[in-house]
Amino acid sequence: LSSTYVFPLVVYLNLLHCSSSFLRTSSTAFLSHVGTTRSTPLSSPLCSSASSVTTTGPILGPSFDDPTAFDAGCVAHPVVLPPSPGYDRWQMYYYGNPGSWAHGRPGFLPTGYVGLAESSDGIHWEKVSGEEVGGSVLAPTGREEDWDGLHLGVGDVIPIGGGELCMYYFGGSFEEVKLGGGPPFQGLRMTIGRARSTDGGRSWERMGQVLEHDSAEGLFASWPKILLPPPGSRDLWKMSYHAFNGTHWSAYEAHSTDEGETWTRTGRVAVGPGETDAWDESGVGTRATARTADGEEIMVYEAVEKGAGGALMGRHRLGLARWDAAQGSWKKDKKITGIPGGPILDGGVEPMDQWTAQVIGTPYLVVMEDGSLRLYFCSKENNNMCMSIGMLESPSGNLEPTSWRPISPK
Repeated sequence: LSSTYVFPLVVYLNLLHCSSSFLRTSSTAFLSHVGTTRSTPLSSPLCSSASSVTTTGPILGPSFDDPTAFDAGCVAHPVVLPPSPGYDRWQMYYYGNPGSWAHGRPGFLPTGYVGLAESSDGIHWEKVSGEEVGGSVLAPTGREEDWDGLHLGVGDVIPIGGGELCMYYFGGSFEEVKLGGGPPFQGLRMTIGRARSTDGGRSWERMGQVLEHDSAEGLFASWPKILLPPPGSRDLWKMSYHAFNGTHWSAYEAHSTDEGETWTRTGRVAVGPGETDAWDESGVGTRATARTADGEEIMVYEAVEKGAGGALMGRHRLGLARWDAAQGSWKKDKKITGIPGGPILDGGVEPMDQWTAQVIGTPYLVVMEDGSLRLYFCSKENNNMCMSIGMLESPSGNLEPTSWRPISPK
């Protein structure tokens, strides 16, 4: 990655995830109230809660009404757990920041701290005030020697029985990473770890790293997603995660034979960049994996085209891959559009609402008991809007663009 990309990378990601006006004002207010929490959900023109349902707008947004909140600047990457026999409410884990990371260090991603929201229907959400910094439930340690000292983000949350939850998360360190001939900057070296909760996700005990970065893959290992085997099966646990090598993003695989305690890389790319001039030429990043009601394993992934400014400036869309059991690998779907992967969804293009026009990413799939699908994601309309979380529903469980409809609180 040449030095000419370093400054555009930081500026682009800041503008992509948080409004430029908010970044100028938020961090100071947050730092002056570090350690305080808020107990009420946000209320703003774009991100409000009410008793009715509409098809316009996010379902969860930043806490604009509380500058001391950890998520006062942006929210992203929803991880959604439907009600279970042991807990009758929906839960959403997500990450956000107030415009900065630990110790006020500038953040160039919407990562930073992990929060929790709960719901009775998966549409209307109320934020839960945690005991960590700014009301978060998991925060970076702030220690320069720690792998998750500067910022972190939730990757996936797995119920493992007995009321215990396991969170796979990724953290960024204070290590300075130099890109090309440009100056080094912190937060890019990310690795994957694990934490456990026994109180419904209100507090988390760190369990250490499970996967370090591999320089053969890229600059980091991050955004883990876990696909469990079918109930009663003794198959391997599957993890997908992604890396960036300076020019392209790729999703990789790891397997666990001990129910998520330890992980081993397969050495394979799970889903990688498309061909030259393809809609996903610059590569594949965040992704959602799930097993549908009929048992098919699917992946909805965020991919990037090669924009006028190169890999860092391309448009983000969502594509589809399916697990090929015979080959033992993920294959980009061609059935829906005739083009590998799709895309199946594009921000600001039907069925997506106008508020998603600038970017769409961090998908998360929930398979409902009736076979329908819910797709949670993050998005924003322009540089004057902060990253927020939205939702689509496919009543039929199909994945074609026409199968989806946007849902949100009014």
